[in-house]
Amino acid sequence: MASTTPASSSSMSVPPIPNVSTLPSLSAAKKPITIITIGMAGAGKSTFVQRINSHLHSKDSPPYILNLDPAVAFMPFEANIDIRDTVNYKEVMKQYNLGPNGEY
Repeated sequence: MASTTPASSSSMSVPPIPNVSTLPSLSAAKKPITIITIGMAGAGKSTFVQRINSHLHSKDSPPYILNLDPAVAFMPFEANIDIRDTVNYKEVMKQYNLGPNGEY
């Protein structure tokens, strides 16, 4: 019969929670900020990214934008990397006999 005893806490190594006051500030660390925008069709993802893109360009801090939607018809901004350059979604749909939402 299998043991139902949970694993001993001494076998798990959990790093301590850092003290926020000792962490370097974002400006000192110079770490990039990443925003991943996902959502249902028509939720406003493109509008949101377009507005952030416009804002950052006005601050002379242009963003690096990746488009990972091979089926998007129109984007109101230019992506630095666009999956549509390498993936032909119509061919993928045809090859795998997929419908518009990826179903068989």
